Amino acid sequence: MPDIIKNFRAIHHFISGIFANSRGEYTLTFVQDPDNRWYIDMPWDGNRGNLEMVAGADDLLTYLDTEHQHRVTLHVIPSDHRLTEADHPGLTGHYEMTQLDKSLFGGSHYDTSAWPGFRLSRLCICPVTLCVLGCYPKYLYVKKA
Repeated sequence: MPDIIKNFRAIHHFISGIFANSRGEYTLTFVQDPDNRWYIDMPWDGNRGNLEMVAGADDLLTYLDTEHQHRVTLHVIPSDHRLTEADHPGLTGHYEMTQLDKSLFGGSHYDTSAWPGFRLSRLCICPVTLCVLGCYPKYLYVKKA
């Protein structure tokens, strides 16, 4: 019975995120386990594997973990249109990631070519993003916090 409750809570959290209307700024923390897998650090009653960063997101976090703390905190500004400093004065230091494609259950791919020195030109963010941001934004502005 407890698994049914956990699954229901996870589904509720997922659906609530999809229908959320907030489009603010986010501070997100990611942790790397001893098995070298990266996970977003957030309350979650479902399968922890759903929080795992894969398909380039894990590589970006390893790249950003310059102090080898196995923990990276990012400041994220999602937007449906391209932002400039004039639009958003807090944009300084953020790297723009442009959406390449998306699917409800397959996640969304983003162009990461703006990150200097990062070896991949694209990464995937998984559907748990819908629980955090409420959508797959066309643009993500990201900087290490």
